[in-house]
Amino acid sequence: MIESNYEVAQQKALKSNKILLVFLTKKECTYCNKELRKILNSKNITSLIEKKAIFLLVYKAQYESFPRELLYATHYPTLFFLDKYELFSCRALRENINIKDIITCLTPKKISQ
Repeated sequence: MIESNYEVAQQKALKSNKILLVFLTKKECTYCNKELRKILNSKNITSLIEKKAIFLLVYKAQYESFPRELLYATHYPTLFFLDKYELFSCRALRENINIKDIITCLTPKKISQ
């Protein structure tokens, strides 16, 4: 399921102990829509997102409802991975979003001691 309200998505992420996966886009951006379809059409990614994240679709015009750091995005689409403190848990993925990079960000390696 894709959320469209930042506060609702953030609360769901907190309650379910998941990260917030924010897809920042612009209206009528054909390339952005292509990248979103690429993500949503990948069963591996959608399954991983369901397990690890709450997926949020945010349009540039909705800037009043999400963290200020996202306002500084200049490339669309951009995919942000936010932890429960609204800090970046992985680098932002911009424009040509690579499926392997999404997998890497959603399954971070444990540091051995």
